[in-house]
Amino acid sequence: MTTAPRTRRRSDGSPSARTLLLTVLGEYVGYAGADRVWSAAVVDALRACGVEETAARRAITRLTHEGWLTTEPAGRFTRLVMTPRLVRLLASWTARLRRAMEETPWDGTWQQLLMRVPAAARTERAAVEEQLAFQGFGTLGQGVWIAADAGGIGALRELVAELGLGGHATWLTCRTAAGQAGPAGGVGVESGGGSAADRALAAQAWDLDAVRPLHADFLARFADARADGDEEAFVLRTRLVHAWRLTFDKDPRLPGVLLPPDWLGHEAAELFVRTWLDCHEAADRWWARLDRDPRPVSAQRGTA
Repeated sequence: MTTAPRTRRRSDGSPSARTLLLTVLGEYVGYAGADRVWSAAVVDALRACGVEETAARRAITRLTHEGWLTTEPAGRFTRLVMTPRLVRLLASWTARLRRAMEETPWDGTWQQLLMRVPAAARTERAAVEEQLAFQGFGTLGQGVWIAADAGGIGALRELVAELGLGGHATWLTCRTAAGQAGPAGGVGVESGGGSAADRALAAQAWDLDAVRPLHADFLARFADARADGDEEAFVLRTRLVHAWRLTFDKDPRLPGVLLPPDWLGHEAAELFVRTWLDCHEAADRWWARLDRDPRPVSAQRGTA
């Protein structure tokens, strides 16, 4: 059974070794189109982010035991190889991150999932519901989920099928009906332009007031963030991407027409893009130095 690896935080609120390991694998290995990395490079990368070597190696061991990673010996060194399901998971995370950097396109059509899962499949249902939230779906109760962003549908369909729940899921598209009353008696229209009915539907599916503090915290943490040198750039980019990804569980990235005019998410997205662009090249340089082949040149030629 495939479920996403847990990304817990430590008791002090900082990212766990496991969480940062997944972020490093996604941002510097998977994002570059690779599926393997030197174990020592990952340990050194996590150390730069404040994770002790023992904790880093424990996180690697856990993901290996759970089937997300395998190991590949190379002389006295070890490569970590991401399994296909981890490659797919990290690719879906990267795709979600990219979508969150831009305005969500919308023509008034809602994506809808109807899913009634047997009680015996509670674990599988929880895994799907976690990814539904991550991909921007909100619940209307009783197994009904909606989203304005269609970008995550492919990844969700794969997950539902992989968990054996395809027969319990029905995917639909819908629009609010013409004449449907909004929260203040307004009338919804089918043309889809942020009608009162659409805004009322969004208010049922998501608690946007609970999302505001996430963006306020992100802005406070990174508004003045700067990096002096390649290693600092690597740490900044890693923590930036990690913090941005954590907002996805709460923020559906609704189209602007469904959001309040003072929505902090717009400012947070601009800050993320600007900061990422400022530090990504220097971070890549430092990562490239970490991930060099550690074997002697003669050994490298022997395996070429």
